[in-house]
Amino acid sequence: MTTFSADSTDGNGHALAHWEPRHALSLDAARRHSTFIRYARLLLIAFSGILLLTLLWYFISTPKARPPEDNPDETVKFTNPVYKGRTADGLPYRISADTATRFIQNPDETKLTNPVLNFLRTGEANESQVFALTGLYNAETQVLELHQEVRLKTDDGYDCKTNHARIFVKGKRIEGDEPIDCMGAFGRAAGNAYEINDNYSEFVFKGGMTARIIPEKADDALNSTEPQLRGAQE
Repeated sequence: MTTFSADSTDGNGHALAHWEPRHALSLDAARRHSTFIRYARLLLIAFSGILLLTLLWYFISTPKARPPEDNPDETVKFTNPVYKGRTADGLPYRISADTATRFIQNPDETKLTNPVLNFLRTGEANESQVFALTGLYNAETQVLELHQEVRLKTDDGYDCKTNHARIFVKGKRIEGDEPIDCMGAFGRAAGNAYEINDNYSEFVFKGGMTARIIPEKADDALNSTEPQLRGAQE
């Protein structure tokens, strides 16, 4: 059996007495490192669990965005629609608008925004116009109902303003139950309701007509083929 003294050295001159404590210290450091790793793993697992629970709570508690619901009465919308047709005497007309909306319950009716009606009073005349903010056009009856800031401008310079016009496009006739104010070569006339008949050439003011006539131009206007004006008692 070979023994070594405390002062023995190895071949490199290192004291063997110092090997055993160093070995013990390295084992202790390894144990501490293993303990640290174990606790670190547990901490990461706990943190991951907390994060997962937080995400689940967020997705459950956050209100879900709902897609816009379709109007059950609405079927289709058009942009810049144009409707064309002919009047009873064969003259063309055109209805245009910014948008048009057609409904399921009444497919013949179309709701219009900023509608414009272009029409001819006679075959030799230039186009006249009626426009408004809102309208409803019935393709079956060819009736155009206009509301809000309705304005009629004829080819011969007559300019009328009202808030309602029911236009029978095929029959070339207009009626309205709102006050109307018209200006033309004759002067100015107004009424609480009105009709425009005979190919848009006869203006009938109802519910109390008021007028301011220019005498020197009234006779020419009344004796010409231009629109005729008259009041109606109700």
